[in-house]
Amino acid sequence: MKKPWLLLILLLAGLPAKGAQEVLCTAQNPAPARLPTLGVWQEDTRTLVSAEFPNVPGLVCDCWCYESEMDFVAAKPLSGGRLELRHRLHAEPGVLVVTTVTPEPGAVEFRAVLRRAPASRATFPPQMPFMNLCCQLRRAEGFRSAPDPYPEFVKRCFIFTRQGRTFLGDTTRRPIPCRPPEDAYNNPPWVQMYVGTWQQAPKADAASWADYSPDRYTTPVIGAISRDRKYLAAIANDSAGLMAQAWHDCLHNNAAWLPAGAPPEKQVWRVKIYALENDPDRLLARVGKDFPTALDHYYQTPGAVADLPIFYGRLGERLTFPLAWEAGKYRDFAAWRRAARARVISCLPPAPPKAPFHPVVLAEQDRGSYVARKVALNITADSRVLGYLLLPKGGGRHPAVLLLHDHGARLDIGKEKMIEPWDEPPAKLASAREWVEYCYGGRWVGDELARRGYVCFCTDALNWSDRGGAGLEGQQALASNLFHLGSSLAGTIAWEDMRAAEFLSGLPQVDAKRVAALGLSMGCFRTWQVCALSDRIKAGVAICWMATVKGLMVPGNNQTVGSSAYTMNHPGLRRWLDYPDVASIACPKPMLFYNGLQDGLFPIPSVQEAYAKMRRVWESQGAGDRLETRLWDVPHEFNREMQEAAFAWLAKHL
Repeated sequence: MKKPWLLLILLLAGLPAKGAQEVLCTAQNPAPARLPTLGVWQEDTRTLVSAEFPNVPGLVCDCWCYESEMDFVAAKPLSGGRLELRHRLHAEPGVLVVTTVTPEPGAVEFRAVLRRAPASRATFPPQMPFMNLCCQLRRAEGFRSAPDPYPEFVKRCFIFTRQGRTFLGDTTRRPIPCRPPEDAYNNPPWVQMYVGTWQQAPKADAASWADYSPDRYTTPVIGAISRDRKYLAAIANDSAGLMAQAWHDCLHNNAAWLPAGAPPEKQVWRVKIYALENDPDRLLARVGKDFPTALDHYYQTPGAVADLPIFYGRLGERLTFPLAWEAGKYRDFAAWRRAARARVISCLPPAPPKAPFHPVVLAEQDRGSYVARKVALNITADSRVLGYLLLPKGGGRHPAVLLLHDHGARLDIGKEKMIEPWDEPPAKLASAREWVEYCYGGRWVGDELARRGYVCFCTDALNWSDRGGAGLEGQQALASNLFHLGSSLAGTIAWEDMRAAEFLSGLPQVDAKRVAALGLSMGCFRTWQVCALSDRIKAGVAICWMATVKGLMVPGNNQTVGSSAYTMNHPGLRRWLDYPDVASIACPKPMLFYNGLQDGLFPIPSVQEAYAKMRRVWESQGAGDRLETRLWDVPHEFNREMQEAAFAWLAKHL
């Protein structure tokens, strides 16, 4: 006899346990390219119906018919690719459960009725039998748990709650009663039962194999998505008061016999298994068509969760970034780069009209090896701004750095975060010193670069420092009003950064072939953006702002709270390009990206995914040595150690 724990391990590994296995029959599929192929096989004492779906690669669903109080009698193929199974009830051996299994495009229907056995005069039982169909995915390569830990499979299983499609890893899961709290299978719980919103979730007894989650479903649909998130498999009906996800990569959806109260021989038990692309709306539409009352309890309240629409996950799943280099629509990288840049530009508001810069020096301060100037200039025909310019002493042309300040929810200072201010009100000077101590290791990055021979320039983004007015509380209203006026806050910043790059590279003291951009946080976003959009910038130092859209647009992330996010929101762009895709337009320029392991704003898996995507782009162009990506064990900052490493990299490439 097999040891129970060994059998369990083999099942959880997605491999059939060694034992008596026999194929009983296979249906003749009249359209194998369109319909699932059905078969019946036995493994030890279990009888399983297998369904192989042609529309989902590698999807084989094995349904144990049935994990119930009945014995298998016989199976035979029927016309049209169908099967028939017969089971005998333990409670009344003269009564048979006759199941017809029917394939259709993207689905398989199980339909059962009660019939008397031939020559039997048995009476039907007072209660209809409990039909526990165990739908297993352990042979489905793209769906099964193996080789991942089983809780990863749980995270891919889903039901529909009042918050929309809800993955089981996000539900409240009570410990398995029959196992100790410290048991590995309870941390987190591997199995769980669920009831509908029209029921109260009971509490299981101490001997039960699973407890009931307090999270309840709105429609009798339970399913799982594939590892690559492209496909789903789901079980649905219109009557289940209990659904479960259990041990053997299996799902249970326990339908009732209908119509309730009718004579037993008139009642029908019916479920369907669906295999579709990973589109929950399409799944629900098909369920609603096949089971008209299944969606009676399905509704969505509230409309938003954590300031996100409850369907944010579905929106994220539909983001495919078709213009990314890896989408493969372009063979020529230069052609892709032109098309991708044009797409970004098309998602910005119209460019503001240009005007001659007409720079005027308003003040100057000697700082030893370099000179600091306050310069007024026309950044566009709409705005004349004040900028700080640092010029190393000595003749000739110098390398230069366009400094792009952060957001930081500190709007009383902007350019003063990057270059040390002077002749300013004491409150502004104190604010700048405090901020530089907090984020930049106590030194102004621009001044340190000027000491090393770089020309540096920085000016305020709209609503910061000398260009303020709306403040922190009003920035979202400012962004909204710009949208109403056919512009945008993020677009205004992008265009002005490109103009600032043009101004800096055109200075007589600057070697236009050696101009870089540098910034932290929002300044980092601006850095890789201007590197992508302006050929005047030849390299970029981007600190603490890189991840994927899907990694950031999750509950609790700072990107979801509005406010500062409007400085980085170009409407429509995310339909085409992810953040690392836009940054990759800068390839093959030298680019440095740093992020912090302790930075709660940017989830590390999302950062690593973005880094890997950019790495593939640079390496595809033979420029892998020009891209540096690194994770530091720091919070959201650009400390002196990081600066020294970045400055050494900058000196190497400029």
